[in-house]
Order: sequence, then C-alpha cells, then structure tokens
Amino acid sequence: MILQKPGNFLKRYRTEMLILLFFFILYSAISLVNHYNLRTAALDLGMFNHALYSFAHGKMNYFTLDLSGNSPNYFADHFSPITLLYVPFYYIFGSWTLLIIQIVSILFGAWGCYLILKLKIPHFKYAKIILIFFLFQWGIISALAFDFHNNVVAAMLVPWLIYYYLKDERWKVLFFLGLILITKENVALWMSFVFLGLILSKGFKELKNNYKNYLKWEVPLLLICFLYFYLVVSVVMPYLSQGQAVNQIARFGQLGDSVGEIIISMLKHPIDTIKMFFASNSKDPVSFGIKMELHRVVLISGGFALFLRPAYLVMLIPIYLQKLLSDNMAMWGINGQYSIEFTPIITLAMIDLLSRMNEDKWRKILLYFSTFFVIAISFITLRERKSFWYDYTVHDFTRKAHYTSGDLDLKFVYQEINKIPDKVPISVTSCLAPHLFKRDKLYHFPIIKDAEYVVLIKTLRSTYPIPSEDLEKHIDQLKQNDGFKVVVDKNDLLILKRPSNKQ
Repeated sequence: MILQKPGNFLKRYRTEMLILLFFFILYSAISLVNHYNLRTAALDLGMFNHALYSFAHGKMNYFTLDLSGNSPNYFADHFSPITLLYVPFYYIFGSWTLLIIQIVSILFGAWGCYLILKLKIPHFKYAKIILIFFLFQWGIISALAFDFHNNVVAAMLVPWLIYYYLKDERWKVLFFLGLILITKENVALWMSFVFLGLILSKGFKELKNNYKNYLKWEVPLLLICFLYFYLVVSVVMPYLSQGQAVNQIARFGQLGDSVGEIIISMLKHPIDTIKMFFASNSKDPVSFGIKMELHRVVLISGGFALFLRPAYLVMLIPIYLQKLLSDNMAMWGINGQYSIEFTPIITLAMIDLLSRMNEDKWRKILLYFSTFFVIAISFITLRERKSFWYDYTVHDFTRKAHYTSGDLDLKFVYQEINKIPDKVPISVTSCLAPHLFKRDKLYHFPIIKDAEYVVLIKTLRSTYPIPSEDLEKHIDQLKQNDGFKVVVDKNDLLILKRPSNKQ
C-alpha cells in the first residue's frame, strides 16, 4: 500500500485524502489561528519553542520560563528526547513548527486506525467513516486549542504500534514503541497497560493456551515499559534536576510524594480511591461536576465500546488515574491535552467491536450512529462545558470571535516585538513567549533576573500568574527600583528597556 505510486494512491484513496485535507484545514483554523492571534502561551508552547531553539543551535535547553525562578534542565521537567527530532523542521516553519507537527501527527494517527479497520474487516465499504469518527473527537479539538504537547504525538503513534503488532511485524513494533517512549516520561506507564490490554484482548482462553508466547514477547515489552517509566521518573529526572525541576508527582500530593507512596496509598484505601474517580477532591464549588462531565462525554463519544471490549478500558487505566486522582482540577475534565489518549483507544475499541459483528449492515448502522454522536458532542461541548478554565474564543472555531484578535492591534504588536534583538535576555507576558523564544534566557513575567527588556500585553491578554489589577504596581516598581525606561507604550503593548549601566 505504501509503495504505490502517488497518483495511484491518491486515486484509490481520494475520498480518504479529502477527509484528511478537510481536517487539516479545520485543525489549522483552531491551532494556527490561535497562535497568530496571540492566544498561545508561555506554558506550554513558549517552553517547547524555547527548547527547540536551543537544540537547533546545538545547546542544552534550560527551562527559564519556570515560574519559581529556577532554570532546570529541560529534560528534568519533561523527559521528551523526541524534541530533538523536530529540529530540522524548525528551520522551515519557525515558531509554527510544533503546531504543524501536532496537526500532522493527528492525521497520521487517524490513518493508522483506518488501516487497522481495513486489516480487520478488509471488505467493509464504509471503513473511511472511521476517519471522521476519530478526527472529530472532542479530545483532539481540546488539545489543539491548547498549544502543543508531546503526549498528543505519543497518542497518535499508538495506532501504528498496534497496526504492526496485529501484523506481527516486530521490528516495526519496536520502532514505534521507541518513538513513543521518548515523547514524554509518563507515556511509558501508559504503554505497559496498552500491552496488558493487547494480551487480554485475545481472550482468557487464548491467554491460557498460549501464555508461553506472551511471556516471550508482550510481557517483556510490558515490563520494559514499566521499568523505563520508573527509572526515568525516579532516577533520571531527579538526577538531571539538581533540585530545580518541577515535581510532576506533586500534583498527586493527597496520595503521596513518590510513585511508591501513591501506589501504597491506593492499595490501602481502595474505597477512597474509587470515590476520587467521580467526586471532587476539592471543596471549591466550581470543581463540582467536572469529573462526571468527563465520564458522560467519553460514554457518548464512543466510550460505550470500552465496556463491550473491556481490554481497551484496561489500556486507559493510567490515563484515568493521572487525570482523576490529581489535585489539579484543570486535569479532571475535557479541556486541554489531558484527554488526548482517549481518542485512539476509543477508536480501537470501536474497530474491535465492529470486527466482531457478523453483518456489514449492522456495522454500518453502529459506525454511522456513533460518528453522529461524536460530532454532536464535540459541537455541544464547544458551546458549553463544566471543565475549568474554558475559553470559547480559543476553542470554538464556529464563532467569529475565534478568528479575530479582539481589540488588540496585531500588526502593531508584531511590528514592535520584531524590533527586539534576538539572543538578549527578556521577560515577557505569557502570550508573547511562543513568539520571542530566540534567546538563551526567556523569563515569564514577573520573573525579571537579568532581562534587558520587559515586553507585556497589559489588558487584552492574560496577565497570569499575577492578577491584572496588580500589573501596574509591578510596572511602577520596574521603573522606580530598576530604572527600566519605556520604549513603547501604545495599543496595549508595553516594552521596557533596562539602561545599559544597570545591566
């Protein structure tokens, strides 16, 4: 299939390619439009663009955007060596590189699911609908609306790992597993459960009769993934951090301060752990109902297949754990990149369910109805959702407001920030970091340190992490105590420069 001439390939898969092209345009209308309109953020696109710049210039990256004022090694904060592979594309696409990679990876993942369906049901005429089922998933739209994240890339490689697993092409399985493991530290734990799910998907009878074969292939891979996760999180990242990295385990503080303590706490208090899957573990009223929203949306958008094919539900155990046991309510619901892993697994469960049906007529009915509900729930949740920090201007590509910058004069902003010299240390408001990353030291305002420039959007974009009403106080302090002088103060853009004698 891959070796076909381009003309023959496009002719054979014309409809499928048109579907992918449509979603490429749609995804660009979400992700690239947000970036142009200054609606991407220091955390996380600014951080990743800054790392990409360092690697493209043969340097180690340090996470200078850390809000604590530390500058840990990039790999101590997120162990994502795959970022090094993006470097060649940086020279072509600049600040847009990671967003384009993310979009293409999603289309790649959809194609992998399509091939799995064709492999399992070769003569099913409606297989192309699985592309729409996959690509309209709410998890994708939410992830695209929030910058770039490597776990999106990881999730989109999973269908290819499983495709070659089903074909028993083991070197290709190892190739895609290797790529997945270097995307992000916690993905390795997920992969151990993916292999467990693949073992269970064959049925207990098959497992009993052929357990020796599983001990030679799937079980070693499962153990390797778990060991990789443990070593990276417990040994490698702490070693690289030298006490400066953000502690990713800290978000599960109610359960423990290490992976071992968390596991022991869950085993000692199983009832309390189960309750955390459904009820808020915060007293803040705004958090009530967020977790139940996730369960409803998953169920309606094809998640019922997980209960009919429970081996795929097993694959999602660590995803549910990291989402719902976290202290951070922003992770619980359907916002951001925290749900992207549901997309390939729900789709694979649906494909497996379809493959076990006897007639194409019933397959067609199930697939069409399921796809309808996927589309419906995506549009419904664009308009309204319970999840914390939802901003419709960022997510909802059906609204005019999404395609405008509001009252912000983008032409003026780009004109002025492009005058700031590359390489000099600067401190910026969040939305400018993804565009002003070409330097070794890039600070997240109000962190200043040795910044020569401070560049802020004062009122028309988020002033996180300081309240908007406190912004002027910080600006006055810079002028009075540090001697910063105004370079530009117009159209909501403020650029301050440190006098040379103060550097």
